[in-house]
Amino acid sequence: MAYRKFSLVWLQRAIAFVVICGVFFRLYNLDGKVYWYDETMTSLRVAGYTQAEFVREAANGEITSIERLRDTYQYPNETRDLSDSIDALARHPEHSPLYYILARFWLQVFGNSVIAIRSLSVILGILAIPLMYWLCCELFSQPLMSGLGVAIFAISPFHVLYSQEAREYSLWTVAILLSSVILLRAVRESKYRLATPMWLLYGVTVALNLYAHPFAAFVSVSHGLYVALTQGFKNFKNLIAYGLASLLGIILFSPWLYVVVQNISYFVKNTQSTMSPRDNLHLIWGLNLSRIFIDVNQGTSPLNPLLYLAIFLVLYSIVVLVRSTPPKTWLFVVLLMGVTGTALLVPDILFGGRRSNNLRYVVPCVIGIQLAVTYLFGTKLSTLWRGVRQHRRWKYAILFLFFCGFVSCAVSSQVPVWWNKSYAKSRYNPAIAEIIAQSDRPLVISDDNPGQLLSLSHLLPPDVDIQILKPSQVPEIPEGYSPVFLYRPSDALQGAIAQRYNATIERAYQGWLFRVDS
Repeated sequence: MAYRKFSLVWLQRAIAFVVICGVFFRLYNLDGKVYWYDETMTSLRVAGYTQAEFVREAANGEITSIERLRDTYQYPNETRDLSDSIDALARHPEHSPLYYILARFWLQVFGNSVIAIRSLSVILGILAIPLMYWLCCELFSQPLMSGLGVAIFAISPFHVLYSQEAREYSLWTVAILLSSVILLRAVRESKYRLATPMWLLYGVTVALNLYAHPFAAFVSVSHGLYVALTQGFKNFKNLIAYGLASLLGIILFSPWLYVVVQNISYFVKNTQSTMSPRDNLHLIWGLNLSRIFIDVNQGTSPLNPLLYLAIFLVLYSIVVLVRSTPPKTWLFVVLLMGVTGTALLVPDILFGGRRSNNLRYVVPCVIGIQLAVTYLFGTKLSTLWRGVRQHRRWKYAILFLFFCGFVSCAVSSQVPVWWNKSYAKSRYNPAIAEIIAQSDRPLVISDDNPGQLLSLSHLLPPDVDIQILKPSQVPEIPEGYSPVFLYRPSDALQGAIAQRYNATIERAYQGWLFRVDS
């Protein structure tokens, strides 16, 4: 076999290009995606309302404009203050409050729009990129691997999608990366007196993590196991320092922990859906793995080769990491993945449910997987003396991985309803909004779910009028509107309108939009 020394200038240029693309895709077409159900719930709580309050106040049969509906229930306004937002969040204690509070202040500064609220997630998503570089430096101490880690992270379609969504996941990503970096620094500096400030800072990041997402508790457990397994016997003071820092974090988090305990019944009620069984859950796990690196809205078909390629890549990366690095390196990565993954997978396997169904719930696993893959490619490419064929094979492999991420982000950036927007809840809204917007003086009537209505409202012109009804309520339809639309109406509403106004109800679009013809 012929051996030669290879230059890696091409890789440095590729990394730079990929990172620039990752930043670009986070910024691109922010208002081109459907503002879907979950995002409207973010806005509802930011505005200081619960779903029950929205139904009680807005579903009164009165006609209002889309502009007034959005300004009242989707953006901060003078009628509700920060305490109202916190009260609304207390009714949903399964969501930690930090992102929502930040979003309220953010909108008060930058104005009310979809671009404004999503730009907070974009800024956080971009901030996570240098934090990933820092984490790779702490773990691997090799510039090449740090650059690879940043590139793999930056162009990951998963991170790009959730850097453009008005939800807390980009904030949680930042918190995970920051707390992980600070932990590794504190452990490394344990032999110096400088370690004490780092442990204090780690305690603050524990609280930051918990205020970002409740599953951050699993991240703290993984950190604790890491300290215990790598430091506990030979450097017991680090274990004590970790315990005290974690206690500080819990104390700082205790105000919201008190709120969670006081509203535990809401927590149980709001998370019951995660206990419902899901068919072919094992295929969804494979699909989620593939979505970290390539996402062209592929399905869960067992014949899909992308599922098996992703599984092989991840498993092989973990094997190489464990066999080639000291325990202080591979234990951190494996525990970061394993604790959260086990906490969600095992209950689903033993008792049924769909806790492990959503990739956004396992952000620590995603980061751990990307760290393992980073090490795989880094160690294969950093050996400058290598066989020509072997070097070329790994060169094409990393370029193909970058290409998959680029294509995934390019395709999803053009599609208003991607999988993370819930196709079942959002797929027809863009077309329906276009039909309504092209009408002369439309009136939209609905007795549908609040989140569905609010999602549609972000696609409609501000001067369109809407009439929201409670179930079994029959509307008073004034003269002068043409046409009158029913959006996702119940059968009872259709029948009542047809009978009262002697009208014909005609399907206008896909069973979601109907036209009332008198």
